[in-house]
Amino acid sequence: MSEDLNTPNLILRSWQESDADVLYELCQDEAFGHSGLWAYPSPDACREAIARMKAEPGSRAIVSRENGKVIGLIGLADMNRYDGYMELEYAVEKNCRGRGYASEAVRCMVDYGFGELGLLVIAAWVRSHNQASCRVLEKCGFTFEGRLRKHARDGSDTLCYSILREEWEKKTL
Repeated sequence: MSEDLNTPNLILRSWQESDADVLYELCQDEAFGHSGLWAYPSPDACREAIARMKAEPGSRAIVSRENGKVIGLIGLADMNRYDGYMELEYAVEKNCRGRGYASEAVRCMVDYGFGELGLLVIAAWVRSHNQASCRVLEKCGFTFEGRLRKHARDGSDTLCYSILREEWEKKTL
């Protein structure tokens, strides 16, 4: 099991079987489905996904310190590109958006990726209509790299962002 990652307002912790219903609720949010993240169709599918995510050190539930509830998800996934490259995905429950939680979680995961996992590059792919997510990435030091036109399954454009280890090091010095 991966160690918890702590921020002032959040705990990024490993998934637990008991999180399946909360994950399913997250998947019911229309914005979640339009984000490009996999929306699991049932609580059973969420349980199966959690069983897989528990084995991935970069996959975490975002938990509010205030009330102990799961309010989102975040993960670094190895996309088999090359050693040192991972892709970031995240989502925050609709009632918790606009409070800085996504930025706080992304900063924490970037620090973990570069500081603990020794990554060289962290990339994030965002659908072009998700401007809130673009702002989160930009606030967290990611650079816009380009647009893949009609790349997403829904026919929308995908925007590519990344942050390099050396950029992160400059910010942490």
